[in-house]
Amino acid sequence: MTSITFREALSVLSKSSPFSVKTMSTRAPDGFDALKNWLYIQQDIEKDLRARLVQARPGDMLFLCGSSGDGKSEILTRAHHEYDGKVQFHLDATHSFQPNQSAIEALDQVFRTAIAEQRILVVGINIGMIGNYVQEGHADLRQVRDAMQAFLDNATPAAPYYFFNFEDYPKFRMENGMPVAPFAKNIMRRLTEPNADNPFYAAFTRDDVRHREPLLYANFRLLMLDGVQDAIIANIAKARLAKDQFVTARGLLDLLHHVLTGPGYLFDNLFSGSDNELAAKIAAFDPALLRTRELDQLVLRYELGLPEPERDAFLAELASWNVRFDTTEQPTAASLVRLLYVLRREPIGNDYHHRFADEFTDQVMVEYAEVWKMHAQFDGGNEAKTALQRLYRRVLTAGIFRYANRNAPELRTDEILLSEFHGVKIAGLADLRPDYTALQQLASRTPIAHFHVALKVGGESLKPMPFNINLFGLLVRLNEGYRPNKYDKNAIVLLDELVEQIKALVKQDNRLKLYRERQHISLRYEDGTIETVGEM
Repeated sequence: MTSITFREALSVLSKSSPFSVKTMSTRAPDGFDALKNWLYIQQDIEKDLRARLVQARPGDMLFLCGSSGDGKSEILTRAHHEYDGKVQFHLDATHSFQPNQSAIEALDQVFRTAIAEQRILVVGINIGMIGNYVQEGHADLRQVRDAMQAFLDNATPAAPYYFFNFEDYPKFRMENGMPVAPFAKNIMRRLTEPNADNPFYAAFTRDDVRHREPLLYANFRLLMLDGVQDAIIANIAKARLAKDQFVTARGLLDLLHHVLTGPGYLFDNLFSGSDNELAAKIAAFDPALLRTRELDQLVLRYELGLPEPERDAFLAELASWNVRFDTTEQPTAASLVRLLYVLRREPIGNDYHHRFADEFTDQVMVEYAEVWKMHAQFDGGNEAKTALQRLYRRVLTAGIFRYANRNAPELRTDEILLSEFHGVKIAGLADLRPDYTALQQLASRTPIAHFHVALKVGGESLKPMPFNINLFGLLVRLNEGYRPNKYDKNAIVLLDELVEQIKALVKQDNRLKLYRERQHISLRYEDGTIETVGEM
């Protein structure tokens, strides 16, 4: 272990490392295995899988389902070492045993052997391969295929088939109005834990990194801070919510490798983008792109070289960690903004950076978390109904009307534009209200990535629609007078779908209103005749 340098130790985090994928290797363990083992954290899905293995009977089949990089091989390899000889393992359902054998044929062989020998079987498989096997698996394995189809249909397959899906164990949850990621937090704490048992920290202190690799020292020293870890997690969560980026264990470790060993300081590396999918998405959230009065003045003072004793004293404190803003290759003002962002919750020196903390508040995220909680915890009580009704009227239905009537500002707040013909705008009455029954049924099935909006038009229920942070944020901005553009394309598609549902129900009503310039007339169709209800 002493021959491994700190930089070499960090290399096990990289997705290009041979240690990023666990295999049934027969080689002798070495120092790199010790590094990987130190970082390993048992997830809830593994605990449940192992609990079922303890109870498993001959003929049982257990499927560990997930995407590439989730950690299926790692979990199954560890279980294999414990149950070797007692349980049959097939680590990767995309692999075959012979060059001329397909993965489907290999699965046929595995299932037949397990059934014939009445062995307990554990298979690592991705969702796509399950779908393929349902279609292409051998006809004599109909029971296995039927169990897989039931799983795909979100039903519970009957024994002896058991499915454990990573998607059922989300890596994020909401706490105190903000998304948190216990798995990511535990990984970062484990990596930076300052004790002699931690092989990473031992290499960090032993190699005199501070003098030989000052940038690497600074980055690891920053990552040791809880606030910096939380800033990284906040951006990973935004990538998940706003960019629909799935987060895997391998992707997370590779991101940490990038922020630590990249070309710049951790706070620059985090937003610089790279071939890491997470980093590429996080680059869009660069705090240096924010434009507020306080931040603009900070940038201006720094770029003009104006004296600011409190700022300089704060940066001098950070110089002891090798974060230096006083070199000939002085970091940019953008770097300073990013530094203040990642440290905004940390007490350091004179706490100069705390005066800018509010500038980095993500108001849409705060409001989304509040709205998500209202939907996830909706119990149908009067208090919850009142709060939800107020929210729908103020934000959701208000934004829907504003978007639908963007070319007809003269319409009332309960009217929706249906069409326009020769300068005459035709509107219908849209009595939009929350569908409390549907909302209560959906409450317990609310993943962090979205909440369901359930509406009624009069007495008719609309199909509940998932609202992610982008669609919710668009409605918030619409209520502030924002005009959508091409960058809102994905959210607009969903909003158009909802508006069309509303219009379809409104058109079934017998009332219409016609607008032309400053005049309007209300019509009602009844008993085969059209009546004028009112005009001006």
